[in-house]
Amino acid sequence: MSEQAKLIYLKERIEDARESKNIGFMLAIIGIVLAIIGFELRGVIEDVGWDFGWVLIGIIGIFLAGIGFFASIYYEDQYHKLLDSLKIMATTFLTCPKCGKEIPQGNYVFCPFCGASLKS
Repeated sequence: MSEQAKLIYLKERIEDARESKNIGFMLAIIGIVLAIIGFELRGVIEDVGWDFGWVLIGIIGIFLAGIGFFASIYYEDQYHKLLDSLKIMATTFLTCPKCGKEIPQGNYVFCPFCGASLKS
C-alpha cells in the first residue's frame, strides 16, 4: 500500500472513530433521558396500569446510558490514537538508504542527491 493510500485509509478510520464517538454520546444522552422519565414519571406510569413499567424504563435507560458512555470513551481514545498515528505518518520523511538525506516529496525512483535506487 502506498503512503498516500495509507494516509487516506487512516483519515477514513479517524472519521469513523469520530462518528462512533458521537453515536455513543447520543446513546448515553438518550439513556439518561429514559432513566429520568422512568423514575420521575413513576406515579403517572403506575396510574396507567403498568405497575413496574417505570422500573423497566429506568433500567433500560441506565443500561443505554452506560453502553453509550463507555462506547464514547472507547472511540474517543481510538480517535486520539489514530490522530497521533496520522501526525507521525505526516511528519515522517523518506530518507535515502545510501546518503541518509531526506528525499523531497515526489515519486522518485533514484535519490536526487546521490543517485542511489530508492526501490526496496
